[in-house]
Amino acid sequence: MSKLKMSDIARAAGVSTASVSNALNHKNRINPQKAEAIRRLAAEMGYIPEAAAQRRSLRFIIYRKHGKVVMDTAFFAQLIEGVQEECRRLSCDLLINKATAGDDVAALLDRPVLLLATEMDAGDLAPYRETKHPVLLLDSDFRLEPFSSVSIDNCEAGYLAGQYLLGRGHRRVGFLDSALPFNNMADRYLGFRTALEEAGLTCAARVPLEPTMEGAARDMAAWLAGRRGLPTAFFAGNDIMAIGASLALKQAGFALPRDVSIVGMDDIPMCLVVEPELTTIRVEKQELGMIAVERLIGMMEENRRAHQRTRIAVTLMERQSVRTL
Repeated sequence: MSKLKMSDIARAAGVSTASVSNALNHKNRINPQKAEAIRRLAAEMGYIPEAAAQRRSLRFIIYRKHGKVVMDTAFFAQLIEGVQEECRRLSCDLLINKATAGDDVAALLDRPVLLLATEMDAGDLAPYRETKHPVLLLDSDFRLEPFSSVSIDNCEAGYLAGQYLLGRGHRRVGFLDSALPFNNMADRYLGFRTALEEAGLTCAARVPLEPTMEGAARDMAAWLAGRRGLPTAFFAGNDIMAIGASLALKQAGFALPRDVSIVGMDDIPMCLVVEPELTTIRVEKQELGMIAVERLIGMMEENRRAHQRTRIAVTLMERQSVRTL
């Protein structure tokens, strides 16, 4: 089996590894003359595509601890679509498996693993520390764990939301938190709190909600019962909770955004069909999945030992759910 890597050819040709992959697999995403030159160079260097194809296989493990965050939602559908699309583009075989807490996953660690770690905590990572194959965490970042990862810049997301609400004149602002703790939510609150502290403020209320639409509506209604003096605005840790909480607020007689403003997180399609349309932090879901595959294949090709943590930037989508005071 040839030990020559696509990255070796890419360096010799002065192109990207993706361009080499497209040329060797006769994809039409590259200039035909350039593709032919890459294939000639690869042959001269002794590259064996069949051996590479054998190696270029990864397993995508979708981990669910409780299934109340990782669900069949638009967010995860687009994320998984990104993973599949990038595997097709880079001619990498993809096997998809589901795992839950307590499962014996030893049989799934026979090749490089892309691990959807949204619902995981550090203790859940134990089986994945022992494998000899590369493991990359997707949609969660464990700072003290020896894993590379690709995740949203959750601190930036919370900070953007906090700055935006402050810029619209709000001074009594709260956070709609997940009642089921996970890394992403904690980082969003940290960024949000940092924005408030820089303005000399504190979070007016941190409301724990089940991170499902029905659960968020139920928990928000219970929190509102008999309460006076609400914050003028909330940042919700995701759009699902924002929409569920909005339903409870409306049922309790509050008008949005006249009485209470809300900013969500993720920019799922439902943000455009609720009334009012939800201002939210946009996450490039497909890009998140695609970049994760690209990073993992890089780890496979280069046998990298250093762990890399990649955070994908976010943007704010301004709509109608926030009032200027």
